[in-house]
Amino acid sequence: MSTFSGINTAARALSASQRGMEVTGQNIANANTEGYSRQRVDQSASVLNQTGQFSQKFTPGDGVVVNGLTRITDALSTATARQDSANAKEQSTAATIWAGVENAIGDTGTSGLSQNLADLSSAWNDLASKSGTDGLDGARSLVITRSQAVAASVNGMNTQLEAQYDQLNLQADAITSQVNTLAQNVAKLNTSIRETTANGASANELMDQRDQLLNQLADLSGSRVVNRDNGTVDVLIGNATLVTGDFSYELTVTPTNAAGEAIEEANIDNDFVARINGQVASPAAGSLKATMDGANTTLAKQKEELNGFAKQLADDTNAAYGQPFFANSDGSTPVNAKLLTVVETAANLRDSTNLTGAQSADRVHAKAVTSAFEGIKSSWRTNVTNLAASTQSASNRADLASQVSLKSAAVRDGVSGVNLDEEMTNLVAYQHAYSAAARVLTAIDEALDTLISRTGLVGR
Repeated sequence: MSTFSGINTAARALSASQRGMEVTGQNIANANTEGYSRQRVDQSASVLNQTGQFSQKFTPGDGVVVNGLTRITDALSTATARQDSANAKEQSTAATIWAGVENAIGDTGTSGLSQNLADLSSAWNDLASKSGTDGLDGARSLVITRSQAVAASVNGMNTQLEAQYDQLNLQADAITSQVNTLAQNVAKLNTSIRETTANGASANELMDQRDQLLNQLADLSGSRVVNRDNGTVDVLIGNATLVTGDFSYELTVTPTNAAGEAIEEANIDNDFVARINGQVASPAAGSLKATMDGANTTLAKQKEELNGFAKQLADDTNAAYGQPFFANSDGSTPVNAKLLTVVETAANLRDSTNLTGAQSADRVHAKAVTSAFEGIKSSWRTNVTNLAASTQSASNRADLASQVSLKSAAVRDGVSGVNLDEEMTNLVAYQHAYSAAARVLTAIDEALDTLISRTGLVGR
């Protein structure tokens, strides 16, 4: 072993310590950078290969070798945090949709349907209580006016639900556009990471950028990630591939008819369907899933219940009245919330079986309708109560999912996040190692100087 090999060993130690301080400085600089994963210098002892009969015994190795930079991450905690965040986004979006449905029903204060039904029931009861002709025309007009108010309220609720469906359609388009843009960027980063890794350079910062995009994709679409050996990732939504290697495919979300065909003019009766490259994609979580479920299930069910109430209102009132009072404006059947209207007029209003003697009129029709309204009001109160409970449950689920997501993110950050106390400790350790290596180099230099000077080799 050459006398000068110690210089090489010390130089390697200086280089490794300097690299350690540089990486530690990089970690400290990015302590508050969102999505940054801390890095460590991966180093090992360099083995001195000695073979043959002249090899020396008890000779140390050849110093230290820097093998690369390790990006500190944990696949399980990252996947868990990403999944929990996507679920939190789904529940938050669902809660917003339920709140919108509750606003669409709008059964609060003095302008809600419950109040309108109570007012109409009171009007029928006042008419049923009339024993003579005094105020009879006014009572009949009040019944018609308040009946029209009830019909208009039901029509308005249906309009609000339809408007919310249209809004969800626009929201799905916006999410789709974001997903496709993110997918393209992930594919580009896949290319950069693959090429950088193949050249032997560090792609840690590129991987951090890609993870940020993957987190956003998961929040939007509930996508899942499959890691490949060459450093690239595949992204799937359901069982459909969104990104594979250097390529990305387009996600589309369109309303479809009963035959599964995409349509332009859609309503609540049409389901949203997501497709990638012609294959149906079913989001497992994320904002897109909540948006699709809101349109396909939540709004569809609320409209079905609203139509059911409109039909019950018409059927029960008409049966008690003895002839059509509520009907669809176009004469179609069954009665629905969109077309519900009052077909009777104040002049022709039936309230009694005996109109020849006002004092003896029994008001049998008005009394029958008044009795029927007890069941009608009870049915609507049940609908309102169920809606309020569902909205509250959605809000509670959103709060719980948010808390779970925060805890998962804390676990992930505990692994990959930068701890300044730890980095300061590492910085001091690398600094001392650098000083020690420099001292070794100085000692070797002094020893060589002594050797050369005292053996008389100087000047020859």
